[in-house]
Amino acid sequence: MDGTLNSEKAAALRDFFASVDAGELRSAAADIARHFNLPMDRDTDWREVEYDFNRLFVGPASVPAPPYASAYQEEPTLMGKPALEVRDAYRALGLEVPDRNATPDDHLAFELDVVAALGSVDPPDGEWRRLRDWLVREHLGGWVPRFAEAVRKQPGVSEPVAMAVEALTTWLESAGAEAVPGESDKEPATRFERRSI
Repeated sequence: MDGTLNSEKAAALRDFFASVDAGELRSAAADIARHFNLPMDRDTDWREVEYDFNRLFVGPASVPAPPYASAYQEEPTLMGKPALEVRDAYRALGLEVPDRNATPDDHLAFELDVVAALGSVDPPDGEWRRLRDWLVREHLGGWVPRFAEAVRKQPGVSEPVAMAVEALTTWLESAGAEAVPGESDKEPATRFERRSI
């Protein structure tokens, strides 16, 4: 799959998981449906989708499928080792997570944003490619399947949320297949030089 197309898919997924209201969810779901060639129900009650999205990912109560890498490590902690690793990867690229005080660095939308940015660089240099491969194969590949399974286990998940989660797993498999075998096994992201996109 070509990197630009994969980058556009990552951006559509990012927009969905970064949504804050029904309108943003509707727009992002339409982009996902278009990029992944999936049908979308035109009669969807987007306010109900927003409630479902918040129930699963935002709160205010405890959420069954937190969209943070740290929630899926052996001993889940907020801002755990995965968050610090991805923060180092962002720094290596000269990037900062917006609104750091409100949302941990290892939020799915932030990670997809970096992958989308790295995928749009043509051709990616060796360091960026290695960072992207680590982020997709090792980091996201280490927790997104468990995140998707947590969503699938929940009763009554709305169609747009289920579609986005299935598109995410499809994208991750495809993006992981693009990664160069063995490249992501090198030093962790903290070893990358600071660059600007």
